[in-house]
Amino acid sequence: MIRSNAALAVKQLAIDWLASFLYFPVWWYSSGAVLAGTWCWQRLRNTARSFGVGVWLRNLFRPMFGQYDFWGRLISFIMRLVMIVWYSVLLLLVAGLMLALFVAWLLLPIFVVYGIFVQSSGILRTVKP
Repeated sequence: MIRSNAALAVKQLAIDWLASFLYFPVWWYSSGAVLAGTWCWQRLRNTARSFGVGVWLRNLFRPMFGQYDFWGRLISFIMRLVMIVWYSVLLLLVAGLMLALFVAWLLLPIFVVYGIFVQSSGILRTVKP
């Protein structure tokens, strides 16, 4: 039996498309979730690094601008303490945002399937035989 190259190509593409379609949920919750989690963690780490809370903490009791008198030390301590609290609150908000993005990544396919189900059931109910 002679088969054309086009028919073999269409068959191979159909099999590949079906396999990709069936593998997509597995990828989404395995490798894709790892990639999304890694991306969120890297963003949080980079944000923490750019805020430099550790540097603020290490230098909490050092006077700024070489002001070694009492008031210079007091103002430096208060300003660094305010900055540590401010950046810690911002970092906590960024961590919450990254966690929300990761949870959204995990829940997105469920909402899409639910939406498809609701829409298709609505279409099926409106069609009269």
